[in-house]
Amino acid sequence: MDYGTMLVATMSVVMGVGAPIALTAVILWHKSRNTRMIHETAAMLAEKGQPIPPQLFARIDEPFSDLRRGVILISLGLGLALFMYQIERPWSIGLIPLFMGIGYLIVWRLETDKDSSAGKHPA
Repeated sequence: MDYGTMLVATMSVVMGVGAPIALTAVILWHKSRNTRMIHETAAMLAEKGQPIPPQLFARIDEPFSDLRRGVILISLGLGLALFMYQIERPWSIGLIPLFMGIGYLIVWRLETDKDSSAGKHPA
């Protein structure tokens, strides 16, 4: 085995393992930074005697976040299952995100049904 092949193999392993770890670290750092900034803002408002708006701590999610997550996970599951089937490996690994996506769609549907029935009050 020559030096170039060993370098490519080593870089493949390093990037294959390191990239997901680095991406996770960046995402966690960004969320931590945003949370810290919100808490600092609330502390400054409290020090000045200003009221802290409840929207400051409200979750900032799209109203259809479970629908979006469900569709993305179903697409990921189907794509992964088809990919694994094509390379003659156990394609059932794609069922994990597929059923997670179906679960998100069920939650989204139940929440939208609950929201629409909560708006209707008996007279």
